[in-house]
Amino acid sequence: MNGSVKPGSPGTGYRLLSLPLVLFWLAHGFRHGLKHRMGEYLGLRLFGFRSDGGQARIWVHASSVGEVQAITPLVEAFLQRGEQVLFTSFTATGYRTIEHNFADRVVRGVIPLDNYWFCRRFFKQHRLKLGLIMETELWPELLYQASCRGLPLLQVNARLSEKSSAAGPLARRLLRTTLGYFSAILTRSDRDREVLLSLGARDERIRVLGNLKTAIVDSRNWERLISRDYVLFASSHRGEERQLLDARPAGFDALLVIAPRHPDRAASIVAELEQRRISFAVRSRAQAIGPATEVYLADTLGEMKPLMAHARVVVMGGSFNQTGGHNLLEPASLGCATITGPSDSNIAADIEMLGDGILQVEDMAQCWRRVTQLLADPAQAGHLGETARHRLAQQPNMVAKYLDAVDSWL
Repeated sequence: MNGSVKPGSPGTGYRLLSLPLVLFWLAHGFRHGLKHRMGEYLGLRLFGFRSDGGQARIWVHASSVGEVQAITPLVEAFLQRGEQVLFTSFTATGYRTIEHNFADRVVRGVIPLDNYWFCRRFFKQHRLKLGLIMETELWPELLYQASCRGLPLLQVNARLSEKSSAAGPLARRLLRTTLGYFSAILTRSDRDREVLLSLGARDERIRVLGNLKTAIVDSRNWERLISRDYVLFASSHRGEERQLLDARPAGFDALLVIAPRHPDRAASIVAELEQRRISFAVRSRAQAIGPATEVYLADTLGEMKPLMAHARVVVMGGSFNQTGGHNLLEPASLGCATITGPSDSNIAADIEMLGDGILQVEDMAQCWRRVTQLLADPAQAGHLGETARHRLAQQPNMVAKYLDAVDSWL
Protein backbone atom coordinates (compact mmCIF):
# COMPACT_ATOMS: atom_id res chain seq x y z
CA MET A 1 0.00 0.00 0.00
CA ASN A 2 1.26 3.45 -0.84
CA GLY A 3 1.64 5.35 2.43
CA SER A 4 2.81 8.66 1.01
CA VAL A 5 1.11 11.81 2.23
CA LYS A 6 1.14 15.19 0.52
CA PRO A 7 2.44 17.23 3.42
CA GLY A 8 2.17 20.88 4.21
CA SER A 9 5.15 22.30 6.07
CA PRO A 10 4.92 23.13 9.79
CA GLY A 11 4.76 26.75 8.69
CA THR A 12 7.05 29.76 8.71
CA GLY A 13 6.07 30.63 12.28
CA TYR A 14 7.21 27.30 13.70
CA ARG A 15 10.40 27.33 11.63
CA LEU A 16 11.29 30.79 12.86
CA LEU A 17 10.50 29.71 16.42
CA SER A 18 12.71 26.64 16.04
CA LEU A 19 15.78 28.87 15.54
CA PRO A 20 15.86 30.29 19.10
CA LEU A 21 14.54 26.94 20.34
CA VAL A 22 17.80 25.40 19.12
CA LEU A 23 19.56 27.30 21.91
CA PHE A 24 17.07 25.94 24.44
CA TRP A 25 17.46 22.39 23.08
CA LEU A 26 21.24 22.71 23.23
CA ALA A 27 21.08 23.73 26.89
CA HIS A 28 18.57 20.98 27.62
CA GLY A 29 20.67 18.36 25.82
CA PHE A 30 23.79 19.34 27.74
CA ARG A 31 22.03 19.26 31.13
CA HIS A 32 20.07 16.11 30.32
CA GLY A 33 23.15 14.19 29.20
CA LEU A 34 25.11 15.36 32.23
CA LYS A 35 22.31 14.50 34.66
CA HIS A 36 21.92 10.99 33.27
CA ARG A 37 25.65 10.43 32.73
CA MET A 38 25.21 9.93 29.02
CA GLY A 39 27.99 11.96 27.48
CA GLU A 40 26.98 11.14 23.91
CA TYR A 41 23.39 12.39 24.29
CA LEU A 42 23.90 15.95 22.98
CA GLY A 43 26.20 14.75 20.20
CA LEU A 44 23.55 12.29 19.00
CA ARG A 45 20.92 15.03 18.91
CA LEU A 46 23.25 17.39 17.08
CA PHE A 47 25.13 15.17 14.65
CA GLY A 48 23.13 11.97 14.57
CA PHE A 49 24.62 8.62 13.64
CA ARG A 50 24.66 6.59 10.45
CA SER A 51 23.09 3.15 10.11
CA ASP A 52 25.14 0.52 8.35
CA GLY A 53 24.03 -0.71 4.93
CA GLY A 54 21.65 -3.56 4.30
CA GLN A 55 17.90 -3.78 4.09
CA ALA A 56 15.70 -0.81 4.84
CA ARG A 57 14.73 -0.54 8.48
CA ILE A 58 11.51 0.02 10.40
CA TRP A 59 11.97 3.17 12.46
CA VAL A 60 10.39 2.95 15.91
CA HIS A 61 10.35 6.01 18.15
CA ALA A 62 9.25 6.22 21.79
CA SER A 63 9.91 9.06 24.21
CA SER A 64 11.03 7.52 27.49
CA VAL A 65 11.12 4.39 29.63
CA GLY A 66 7.40 3.66 29.84
CA GLU A 67 6.77 4.13 26.12
CA VAL A 68 9.88 2.10 25.20
CA GLN A 69 8.71 -0.76 27.42
CA ALA A 70 5.18 -0.63 25.98
CA ILE A 71 6.28 -0.96 22.36
CA THR A 72 9.04 -3.49 23.09
CA PRO A 73 6.78 -6.56 22.44
CA LEU A 74 5.98 -5.18 18.98
CA VAL A 75 9.66 -4.59 18.24
CA GLU A 76 10.43 -8.15 19.38
CA ALA A 77 7.82 -9.40 16.90
CA PHE A 78 9.50 -7.45 14.09
CA LEU A 79 12.89 -8.94 14.95
CA GLN A 80 11.48 -12.47 15.05
CA ARG A 81 10.22 -11.91 11.51
CA GLY A 82 13.68 -10.87 10.32
CA GLU A 83 13.05 -7.13 10.11
CA GLN A 84 15.82 -4.66 10.92
CA VAL A 85 14.88 -1.87 13.31
CA LEU A 86 16.10 1.63 14.11
CA PHE A 87 14.83 2.38 17.63
CA THR A 88 15.06 5.95 18.89
CA SER A 89 14.04 7.71 22.07
CA PHE A 90 13.85 11.31 23.21
CA THR A 91 15.32 10.79 26.69
CA ALA A 92 18.56 9.29 27.92
CA THR A 93 16.59 6.92 30.14
CA GLY A 94 14.66 5.73 27.10
CA TYR A 95 17.94 5.16 25.25
CA ARG A 96 19.32 3.13 28.17
CA THR A 97 16.12 1.06 28.23
CA ILE A 98 16.46 0.27 24.51
CA GLU A 99 20.09 -0.68 25.15
CA HIS A 100 19.09 -2.91 28.08
CA ASN A 101 16.22 -4.60 26.22
CA PHE A 102 17.89 -5.17 22.86
CA ALA A 103 21.68 -4.64 23.10
CA ASP A 104 22.93 -4.83 19.48
CA ARG A 105 19.82 -6.44 18.01
CA VAL A 106 18.56 -2.99 16.94
CA VAL A 107 20.25 0.22 15.86
CA ARG A 108 19.54 2.65 18.70
CA GLY A 109 19.74 6.40 18.99
CA VAL A 110 17.96 9.59 19.97
CA ILE A 111 15.98 11.92 17.73
CA PRO A 112 17.56 15.10 16.34
CA LEU A 113 16.71 18.63 17.33
CA ASP A 114 13.38 19.53 15.72
CA ASN A 115 14.91 21.94 13.26
CA TYR A 116 15.02 21.79 9.43
CA TRP A 117 18.75 21.10 9.04
CA PHE A 118 19.08 18.52 11.81
CA CYS A 119 15.98 16.60 10.72
CA ARG A 120 17.05 16.53 7.04
CA ARG A 121 20.40 15.06 8.04
CA PHE A 122 18.71 12.39 10.20
CA PHE A 123 16.81 10.98 7.21
CA LYS A 124 19.90 11.15 5.01
CA GLN A 125 21.74 8.98 7.54
CA HIS A 126 19.22 6.12 7.56
CA ARG A 127 17.47 3.94 5.00
CA LEU A 128 13.92 3.57 6.31
CA LYS A 129 10.73 1.99 4.97
CA LEU A 130 8.22 2.71 7.73
CA GLY A 131 7.99 4.89 10.83
CA LEU A 132 6.13 3.97 14.03
CA ILE A 133 5.72 6.87 16.46
CA MET A 134 4.57 5.90 19.94
CA GLU A 135 1.74 7.79 21.65
CA THR A 136 2.27 11.58 21.86
CA GLU A 137 5.65 12.19 20.19
CA LEU A 138 4.52 14.86 17.72
CA TRP A 139 7.64 16.67 16.50
CA PRO A 140 6.45 18.85 13.57
CA GLU A 141 9.68 19.22 11.57
CA LEU A 142 10.84 15.64 12.10
CA LEU A 143 7.53 14.17 10.92
CA TYR A 144 7.31 16.66 8.05
CA GLN A 145 10.74 15.64 6.74
CA ALA A 146 9.72 11.98 6.99
CA SER A 147 6.52 12.51 5.03
CA CYS A 148 8.38 14.58 2.41
CA ARG A 149 10.39 11.45 1.65
CA GLY A 150 7.27 9.36 1.21
CA LEU A 151 7.96 7.46 4.43
CA PRO A 152 4.68 6.03 5.76
CA LEU A 153 4.19 7.16 9.36
CA LEU A 154 1.92 5.38 11.83
CA GLN A 155 1.04 6.82 15.22
CA VAL A 156 0.91 3.80 17.54
CA ASN A 157 -1.15 3.62 20.74
CA ALA A 158 -2.09 7.13 19.72
CA ARG A 159 -3.39 9.53 22.32
CA LEU A 160 -3.47 13.21 23.15
CA SER A 161 -4.57 14.65 26.44
CA GLU A 162 -7.96 16.31 26.67
CA LYS A 163 -6.06 19.41 27.79
CA SER A 164 -4.77 19.66 24.20
CA SER A 165 -8.31 20.54 23.12
CA ALA A 166 -8.01 23.75 25.15
CA ALA A 167 -4.84 24.81 23.31
CA GLY A 168 -4.77 28.19 21.56
CA PRO A 169 -5.55 28.53 17.83
CA LEU A 170 -1.88 28.56 16.74
CA ALA A 171 -1.04 25.43 18.72
CA ARG A 172 -4.18 23.69 17.46
CA ARG A 173 -3.29 24.56 13.87
CA LEU A 174 0.20 23.14 14.33
CA LEU A 175 -1.23 19.99 15.94
CA ARG A 176 -3.67 19.55 13.05
CA THR A 177 -0.87 19.94 10.50
CA THR A 178 1.37 17.51 12.37
CA LEU A 179 -1.37 14.88 12.70
CA GLY A 180 -1.78 15.18 8.92
CA TYR A 181 1.68 13.68 8.39
CA PHE A 182 0.49 10.28 9.61
CA SER A 183 -0.67 7.71 7.08
CA ALA A 184 -2.63 6.00 9.85
CA ILE A 185 -3.41 6.73 13.49
CA LEU A 186 -3.80 3.54 15.54
CA THR A 187 -5.39 4.55 18.81
CA ARG A 188 -6.39 2.97 22.11
CA SER A 189 -10.04 3.83 22.57
CA ASP A 190 -13.07 5.70 21.26
CA ARG A 191 -12.32 8.41 23.82
CA ASP A 192 -8.84 8.92 22.31
CA ARG A 193 -10.38 8.93 18.84
CA GLU A 194 -12.75 11.76 19.80
CA VAL A 195 -9.91 13.87 21.19
CA LEU A 196 -7.84 13.31 18.04
CA LEU A 197 -10.79 14.23 15.83
CA SER A 198 -11.37 17.42 17.82
CA LEU A 199 -7.77 18.41 17.10
CA GLY A 200 -8.08 17.92 13.36
CA ALA A 201 -7.06 14.31 12.72
CA ARG A 202 -8.75 12.85 9.65
CA ASP A 203 -11.44 10.33 10.54
CA GLU A 204 -10.60 7.91 7.71
CA ARG A 205 -7.03 7.53 9.02
CA ILE A 206 -8.00 6.61 12.60
CA ARG A 207 -8.39 2.99 13.70
CA VAL A 208 -9.30 2.05 17.26
CA LEU A 209 -7.21 -1.05 18.05
CA GLY A 210 -6.86 -1.03 21.82
CA ASN A 211 -4.07 -0.36 24.29
CA LEU A 212 -0.75 -1.90 23.25
CA LYS A 213 0.30 -1.82 26.90
CA THR A 214 -2.04 -4.74 27.58
CA ALA A 215 0.52 -6.84 25.68
CA ILE A 216 2.71 -6.72 28.79
CA VAL A 217 2.43 -10.25 30.18
CA ASP A 218 4.91 -10.81 32.98
CA SER A 219 5.43 -14.25 34.44
CA ARG A 220 9.09 -13.70 35.29
CA ASN A 221 10.41 -14.59 38.73
CA TRP A 222 11.76 -11.18 39.65
CA GLU A 223 14.60 -11.01 42.14
CA ARG A 224 13.62 -9.73 45.55
CA LEU A 225 15.56 -6.52 46.22
CA ILE A 226 14.21 -5.82 49.74
CA SER A 227 14.01 -8.45 52.46
CA ARG A 228 11.35 -6.71 54.57
CA ASP A 229 7.65 -6.51 53.65
CA TYR A 230 6.86 -3.11 52.15
CA VAL A 231 4.37 -0.78 50.50
CA LEU A 232 5.58 0.78 47.23
CA PHE A 233 4.77 4.32 46.11
CA ALA A 234 5.71 4.07 42.42
CA SER A 235 6.41 6.80 39.86
CA SER A 236 5.76 9.64 42.30
CA HIS A 237 5.99 13.28 41.23
CA ARG A 238 7.01 16.48 42.97
CA GLY A 239 4.59 17.28 45.78
CA GLU A 240 3.12 13.78 45.97
CA GLU A 241 5.73 12.56 48.45
CA ARG A 242 4.77 15.45 50.75
CA GLN A 243 1.11 14.40 50.54
CA LEU A 244 2.05 10.80 51.22
CA LEU A 245 4.17 11.59 54.27
CA ASP A 246 1.75 14.16 55.69
CA ALA A 247 -1.15 11.67 55.57
CA ARG A 248 0.84 8.67 56.85
CA PRO A 249 -1.03 7.23 59.86
CA ALA A 250 0.58 7.49 63.26
CA GLY A 251 2.07 4.18 64.27
CA PHE A 252 2.33 2.85 60.70
CA ASP A 253 5.21 0.41 61.04
CA ALA A 254 5.50 -1.25 57.60
CA LEU A 255 8.42 -0.19 55.39
CA LEU A 256 7.44 2.46 52.85
CA VAL A 257 9.41 2.38 49.58
CA ILE A 258 9.33 5.53 47.42
CA ALA A 259 10.40 5.08 43.78
CA PRO A 260 10.11 8.52 42.13
CA ARG A 261 9.29 8.87 38.44
CA HIS A 262 12.47 10.92 38.07
CA PRO A 263 15.24 9.58 40.33
CA ASP A 264 17.23 12.81 39.99
CA ARG A 265 14.68 14.33 42.42
CA ALA A 266 16.18 12.25 45.22
CA ALA A 267 17.75 15.24 47.00
CA SER A 268 14.40 17.02 47.41
CA ILE A 269 12.76 13.84 48.74
CA VAL A 270 15.63 13.33 51.20
CA ALA A 271 15.03 16.90 52.40
CA GLU A 272 11.34 16.07 53.02
CA LEU A 273 12.33 13.00 55.04
CA GLU A 274 14.95 14.85 57.07
CA GLN A 275 12.52 17.65 57.83
CA ARG A 276 10.14 15.09 59.36
CA ARG A 277 12.96 13.24 61.16
CA ILE A 278 12.00 10.00 59.45
CA SER A 279 14.52 7.17 59.53
CA PHE A 280 15.38 6.37 55.91
CA ALA A 281 17.89 4.67 53.62
CA VAL A 282 18.78 5.51 50.01
CA ARG A 283 19.34 2.79 47.43
CA SER A 284 21.77 4.77 45.23
CA ARG A 285 24.01 5.22 48.29
CA ALA A 286 23.88 1.44 48.99
CA GLN A 287 22.52 2.15 52.48
CA ALA A 288 21.24 -0.89 54.34
CA ILE A 289 17.65 -1.25 55.51
CA GLY A 290 17.54 -1.85 59.25
CA PRO A 291 14.67 -2.83 61.56
CA ALA A 292 14.09 0.85 62.40
CA THR A 293 14.11 2.10 58.78
CA GLU A 294 10.76 3.71 57.99
CA VAL A 295 11.29 4.79 54.37
CA TYR A 296 13.52 3.39 51.62
CA LEU A 297 14.19 5.75 48.70
CA ALA A 298 14.63 3.65 45.55
CA ASP A 299 16.23 6.34 43.41
CA THR A 300 17.52 4.04 40.69
CA LEU A 301 16.51 3.26 37.12
CA GLY A 302 15.41 -0.09 35.71
CA GLU A 303 14.25 -1.63 39.00
CA MET A 304 10.56 -0.77 39.08
CA LYS A 305 9.33 -4.22 38.08
CA PRO A 306 11.21 -6.16 40.75
CA LEU A 307 10.10 -3.55 43.29
CA MET A 308 6.47 -3.96 42.21
CA ALA A 309 6.63 -7.74 42.04
CA HIS A 310 7.31 -8.16 45.78
CA ALA A 311 5.34 -5.22 47.21
CA ARG A 312 2.41 -5.96 49.55
CA VAL A 313 0.59 -2.98 48.02
CA VAL A 314 1.49 -0.68 45.09
CA VAL A 315 0.31 2.94 45.08
CA MET A 316 0.74 4.51 41.64
CA GLY A 317 1.97 8.09 41.54
CA GLY A 318 1.12 10.76 39.02
CA SER A 319 -2.48 10.34 40.16
CA PHE A 320 -2.47 12.64 43.20
CA ASN A 321 -1.56 15.75 41.21
CA GLN A 322 -2.54 16.91 37.71
CA THR A 323 -0.43 14.39 35.76
CA GLY A 324 -3.35 12.13 34.89
CA GLY A 325 -1.99 8.85 36.26
CA HIS A 326 0.61 6.33 35.17
CA ASN A 327 0.51 2.86 33.65
CA LEU A 328 -1.66 0.55 35.76
CA LEU A 329 -1.16 -2.40 33.44
CA GLU A 330 2.41 -3.02 34.58
CA PRO A 331 1.46 -3.78 38.21
CA ALA A 332 -1.65 -5.60 36.95
CA SER A 333 0.54 -7.93 34.86
CA LEU A 334 2.46 -8.77 38.04
CA GLY A 335 -0.68 -9.46 40.08
CA CYS A 336 -0.09 -6.53 42.42
CA ALA A 337 -2.75 -5.11 44.72
CA THR A 338 -2.79 -1.60 43.25
CA ILE A 339 -4.24 1.76 44.29
CA THR A 340 -4.45 4.85 42.11
CA GLY A 341 -5.54 8.39 42.91
CA PRO A 342 -8.22 10.73 41.53
CA SER A 343 -6.21 12.13 38.59
CA ASP A 344 -6.94 9.68 35.77
CA SER A 345 -7.08 11.47 32.39
CA ASN A 346 -4.29 9.21 31.02
CA ILE A 347 -5.62 5.95 32.47
CA ALA A 348 -9.42 6.16 32.49
CA ALA A 349 -9.76 3.35 29.93
CA ASP A 350 -7.38 1.14 31.94
CA ILE A 351 -9.36 1.73 35.14
CA GLU A 352 -12.54 0.74 33.31
CA MET A 353 -10.92 -2.37 31.86
CA LEU A 354 -9.42 -3.51 35.19
CA GLY A 355 -12.74 -2.94 36.97
CA ASP A 356 -12.73 -4.42 40.46
CA GLY A 357 -9.07 -5.37 40.00
CA ILE A 358 -8.02 -1.81 40.86
CA LEU A 359 -8.79 0.57 43.71
CA GLN A 360 -9.23 4.26 42.88
CA VAL A 361 -9.30 6.64 45.83
CA GLU A 362 -10.37 10.26 46.22
CA ASP A 363 -7.34 11.54 48.10
CA MET A 364 -4.25 10.50 50.03
CA ALA A 365 -6.14 10.05 53.31
CA GLN A 366 -8.44 7.50 51.70
CA CYS A 367 -5.41 5.91 50.05
CA TRP A 368 -3.83 5.25 53.46
CA ARG A 369 -7.07 3.77 54.78
CA ARG A 370 -7.10 1.35 51.84
CA VAL A 371 -3.42 0.50 52.33
CA THR A 372 -4.05 -0.30 55.99
CA GLN A 373 -7.04 -2.51 55.09
CA LEU A 374 -5.07 -4.47 52.50
CA LEU A 375 -2.11 -5.01 54.82
CA ALA A 376 -4.48 -6.30 57.50
CA ASP A 377 -6.21 -8.65 55.04
CA PRO A 378 -3.64 -10.39 52.77
CA ALA A 379 -6.40 -12.51 51.20
CA GLN A 380 -8.20 -9.37 50.01
CA ALA A 381 -4.94 -7.96 48.63
CA GLY A 382 -4.20 -11.23 46.83
CA HIS A 383 -7.69 -11.35 45.33
CA LEU A 384 -7.37 -7.76 44.11
CA GLY A 385 -4.07 -8.51 42.37
CA GLU A 386 -5.27 -11.76 40.80
CA THR A 387 -8.44 -10.07 39.54
CA ALA A 388 -6.32 -7.41 37.83
CA ARG A 389 -4.06 -10.04 36.26
CA HIS A 390 -7.06 -12.10 35.08
CA ARG A 391 -8.78 -9.08 33.51
CA LEU A 392 -5.55 -8.17 31.71
CA ALA A 393 -5.12 -11.75 30.45
CA GLN A 394 -8.65 -11.63 28.98
CA GLN A 395 -7.72 -8.79 26.64
CA PRO A 396 -7.19 -9.47 22.91
CA ASN A 397 -3.68 -10.15 21.62
CA MET A 398 -2.64 -6.54 21.06
CA VAL A 399 0.69 -7.36 19.44
CA ALA A 400 -1.11 -9.45 16.81
CA LYS A 401 -3.66 -6.67 16.21
CA TYR A 402 -0.99 -4.01 15.79
CA LEU A 403 1.14 -6.29 13.59
CA ASP A 404 -1.84 -6.89 11.34
CA ALA A 405 -2.43 -3.15 11.03
CA VAL A 406 1.25 -2.43 10.38
CA ASP A 407 1.58 -5.19 7.76
CA SER A 408 -0.57 -3.31 5.29
CA TRP A 409 2.09 -0.57 5.21
CA LEU A 410 5.14 -2.82 4.81
